[in-house]
Amino acid sequence: MGKMEILAPAGSKESFITAVEAGADAVYCGLKEFSARSKAGNFYPDELASFTEYAHKKNVKVYVAFNTLVKEAELKKAVRLMSAVSQTGADAVIIQDFGIANMVKNHFPELKMHASTQMSVHNSAGVLEAQKSGFKRVVLARELSLEEIKEIKKKTSAELEIFCHGALCFGVSGICLMSSFIGGRSANRGACAQPCRRIWSFKDKKGFYISPKDLDLSAYMKEISASGVSSLKIEGRMKNAQYVYKTVKAYRMLADSGASAEALKEAAGLLALDFARPKTSFNFINASKDIFSPQKTKQSGIFIGRVHNAKNGSFEIKTEMRLNKNDILKAADPKNDMYHKIGIISMRFSGGVYFLETDSRFIGNGMEIFKTSDASLAAYLKDIIEKTAITKKSPEFKEKNVKFPLFSKELAKEKLFIKTDNAQWIKFLDGRKTGIIFALSAENAAAAENLNDADYFEIPPYIGEADLPAYKKIILKLARKKKKFFLNNIGHFSFFDKLQTELYAGSFLYSLNSFSADFLFKKGVRNFVFSAEDDIKNIKELSKSKAAAKGIFYLSGFLPLALSAMSPHADMPRKGIISSQKDSLRIETFCAKTAVLAQYPVMLFDKKEELKKAGISRFIIDLSFIEPDKNYLSCVLDAFYGKRPLQGGLKFNFDRGLK
Repeated sequence: MGKMEILAPAGSKESFITAVEAGADAVYCGLKEFSARSKAGNFYPDELASFTEYAHKKNVKVYVAFNTLVKEAELKKAVRLMSAVSQTGADAVIIQDFGIANMVKNHFPELKMHASTQMSVHNSAGVLEAQKSGFKRVVLARELSLEEIKEIKKKTSAELEIFCHGALCFGVSGICLMSSFIGGRSANRGACAQPCRRIWSFKDKKGFYISPKDLDLSAYMKEISASGVSSLKIEGRMKNAQYVYKTVKAYRMLADSGASAEALKEAAGLLALDFARPKTSFNFINASKDIFSPQKTKQSGIFIGRVHNAKNGSFEIKTEMRLNKNDILKAADPKNDMYHKIGIISMRFSGGVYFLETDSRFIGNGMEIFKTSDASLAAYLKDIIEKTAITKKSPEFKEKNVKFPLFSKELAKEKLFIKTDNAQWIKFLDGRKTGIIFALSAENAAAAENLNDADYFEIPPYIGEADLPAYKKIILKLARKKKKFFLNNIGHFSFFDKLQTELYAGSFLYSLNSFSADFLFKKGVRNFVFSAEDDIKNIKELSKSKAAAKGIFYLSGFLPLALSAMSPHADMPRKGIISSQKDSLRIETFCAKTAVLAQYPVMLFDKKEELKKAGISRFIIDLSFIEPDKNYLSCVLDAFYGKRPLQGGLKFNFDRGLK
């Protein structure tokens, strides 16, 4: 078995030490800001310097997750923190934001860049473009199969990193706005509220329909090694030191033994007690049909049994799992989506039954009990952590002088783009002075070359490795007809290496700051679509650099809030509305993908004048996912031109702000 790096999560100082002592080759951690796991303990720059020195003495590398999207007003802070990171001795930075990549490449060339899984790189085209942009390593999307990974490796010299263990997201990382839409807490900015872990209902059915099991690829170590992957990444910066210890120990054992039968058995025993969710291999070998357990709790931890004879926090539980007084338990009431952390005050054991007195008064009969921390292992790790000497460093970090991009003033005429995925709409638009954008998909791509009235074609944000040739073919045909293109992934630039045509950045090529706009313009983009989750305050900040004037604003439509490569559970609708708490979402299944949409369209026509004052003159009305209707078209066009108000639309983050 070839040498593969075992890369461990370090969401806290305790987990960092545990990962190193358990045998990790590298750890990844985040700062207190600009980390996609903002709720983890994380590190201040001086702490990062101290822990990096400790790790290097153990021949362990340190990668810093600087992997969120950055607003314009945050750029100065980002420069200050990146200046500090560059002086801590860290071995690499993990990046999502193109603007941060632009900044690091030009002002911090000493830092090695890794493309975060949040960048949604999922095929060889994406890896090759990431390399061109200065990335030495790419963290591939978790949706990929072994065969896709092997095919990608044949076509690139970049280091490839894959997740081997830990939590899975329902949506493709970087293509999910659900949390942002529901409450302004963006997954792209480290604040995900995990709406996919809620109970969702469809008609008379109710369950955890979009809460996937956790990933576990430990059984496929030999296959992974033969694929040429450089690094195996364990997810879990929100997990405790016990989880880190068990997972690192297991994968270290497998890597060192060549995944022998004995090691596989021992590793399986460790991982079965990782205090996480039930496991799946997802798409790795075959597309799994066992990703969800809708009627079981979403709760992570080891299920030990159900509550009996509950009274004022005391209860009985029959279990084969050994319990200790200082263990930490959680009680789950999945029917009501309620969870309670409980501590054991006293306990006795008799006849296979534990009699527990706890500090919780919320325990009811039938509740599921999970063990989330083992007292004996906690004591063992505490001893290791206390004996580990970390030399405290207090370096004086020097801030680098970074020049921010400025763009030439642009006074463009007002322009309306109308986007659709249905050719029938184009017939209704005949003769109108609008730029028609046709959204390509595997279903409609073959017919697209005959749509002469469409001036622009949008490329979908996710294209599997096997589908690349078909998209290259249709794009070549359209480019020869002088068509123009909206791109939604870094890999899309590869389609145009030898083609001369106009390029535009779609909303999933996020541009929340002037450095990211500059990155896209250097790639040949003429204009960019503002992220659907952006807010007016950030747009006005961006206008100071004059970058906003080159933006296109999404005024109306059914927003794609997430794209999932997971096969929906049999109880889920292929098309319909699912509801949870006060929120409802729309599900559309097509081309082996599941799209999550808002139940109602966004309507921001009343914000048009405010946007024009910020210098924005280009707008989009999106008719995708809407049945062609001349009356609806007349309504939205009248609203755009100020002939009538249109009430009832959603505003997303426009006024409330993007967190």
